[in-house]
Amino acid sequence: MWAEVPGLLSARAPYTAFVDRPKLKAPARVLVWIIVNVEHWSMVRAMPRTVLSPPMGVPLQPDLPNWAWHEYGMRVGFWRLHQALRARALDVTLALNAVVCDSYPRVAQAALESDWEFMGHGWLQGPMHKVGNQAEAIEMAMRKIADFTGSRPRGWESPGLTETDVTLDLLSAAGVQYVADWVLDDLPTWLQAKPNPVLSIPYSVELNDIPVH
Repeated sequence: MWAEVPGLLSARAPYTAFVDRPKLKAPARVLVWIIVNVEHWSMVRAMPRTVLSPPMGVPLQPDLPNWAWHEYGMRVGFWRLHQALRARALDVTLALNAVVCDSYPRVAQAALESDWEFMGHGWLQGPMHKVGNQAEAIEMAMRKIADFTGSRPRGWESPGLTETDVTLDLLSAAGVQYVADWVLDDLPTWLQAKPNPVLSIPYSVELNDIPVH
């Protein structure tokens, strides 16, 4: 049993071969899940991603060019995506750092008015491994999104798709029903967690923003 192997994260998803499972009954042969990630990058911290390498390979703070790269996305890039998606009447999931509801309320409000699904993406942008109190941070994120939208999010995508051995249990306890962190299958897969199993919905690393751009 997975519970008898403490610390073994992979045991939450027992192996099953794709060819041994029943076909997924779906309304179409190809299903596309459109996720727009909206993140708050603080200039007082190291940037989670960099488009420009630091001089001599030594990170500097404040890291203005890489913070500005992120800020351009919030000021311009998001609105181009928003316009393109709305023009095509596509269903969209918004994965957001919950603090965005306060720091970029215009962005969050536009998604809400477009009837996009809100998915938890941490409180601030940074790996779950560096969060001092994960349970508290998850609840803060869930509550902030609920206050803004009127309902708690059902899904969660951890910043950088990061989890520790306890993250999934904490998400389950917070009411999360599905996650996008486990990029291990083409079909939805149940992950063992307490108090309730959590569904892993296929997410693509290959089409993620950093590998693509």
